[in-house]
Amino acid sequence: MSSNATGTEFKSWAGGKALLAMMVGVGVMLMASSAMAQSQASVSAMLRGAMLGIGPSPVASMINPQHDEWLEDEEIQAWLWPTPVERAWPVDEQGRPVVETRRREVFFHEVGPRESLSRLRSMYRVTTAMLQEMNPELDLRNLEVGQKVKVWELDDSSWARSVGRANSGRLIRGEPMPPAESYILLYPHRAFGTYYAVSETVRVLDAYYETFNDAPPLIVGDMSFRTGRAISPHRSHRSGRDVDVTLPRLVEPPNYNRFHYIRRDHLDAQRTLWMVLKLLEGGMVEHIFLDWYHQRTLYRLARDQGAPEAWLREVFQYPRRGGSGIVRHEPGHRKHLHVRYRCQETDRWCG
Repeated sequence: MSSNATGTEFKSWAGGKALLAMMVGVGVMLMASSAMAQSQASVSAMLRGAMLGIGPSPVASMINPQHDEWLEDEEIQAWLWPTPVERAWPVDEQGRPVVETRRREVFFHEVGPRESLSRLRSMYRVTTAMLQEMNPELDLRNLEVGQKVKVWELDDSSWARSVGRANSGRLIRGEPMPPAESYILLYPHRAFGTYYAVSETVRVLDAYYETFNDAPPLIVGDMSFRTGRAISPHRSHRSGRDVDVTLPRLVEPPNYNRFHYIRRDHLDAQRTLWMVLKLLEGGMVEHIFLDWYHQRTLYRLARDQGAPEAWLREVFQYPRRGGSGIVRHEPGHRKHLHVRYRCQETDRWCG
């Protein structure tokens, strides 16, 4: 899968398996030549990486320790561990955001036991008039269990906007996360966000399951309500730019009904680091909140795999309490990654 969410500027390496295979083949041919044996400096960093069977940052965990002398090459290190770069979301000629990842076209809620019109209004932050307009054939005051009620529909003429700060703002025209067989939406009515927060989350999760097709489901927790504002028990998640995603595990949880505590030896650190690198690749992440408990594991793994000290300092707050870093400590974040995306030009008073 390509990194469509960020336009042609950000092509996903994880989706470029054919390109990697081609470069590996070319690399083998070059290594067989005497010219290559005499002068490895004449080969690009990307091609030399392909010869090692490694890719750029999202697959850095595949490094073969037998090739330490190659990995000391500054070009290859910069390729494997690129400095995070802020990017603006691509827009078309009319200034509208370009979104090419999967999207939810329409959202139907299946009425459950003891659910009423009042309950639906509260869950989706909609009025009776809005629901009736979307469901002219239904008697909303006499809903039956199993009935499907349309609660949201994609409008291509507008897009979701974040307003204000993550801990005091709101969301305009929030867009819901699309469902998937690979991941679980814990509370779909609390999984609304801006177009870029939804699209980047979809991009990373789809790439994750394309790369690790044997991976058990990840759980997507809260983003925001359709209109944002306070969402218990969070202090943030109010403006559509935050999302909680459970950490990859080596041992499956007892169930998928909630986030479960993850012991350090149960954390799939390799795949978690992959996710962090994939998120940074898009250039849309402002912060990733993660407890020291697991942040230390990822820091040490990246360091042991050859990440430069400058990259480690920029990405991880650990081990500097009170220091800076994109991945930051926040109490209560030992079970999941909390990702906060950067504001975009389409937002208002965003900060």
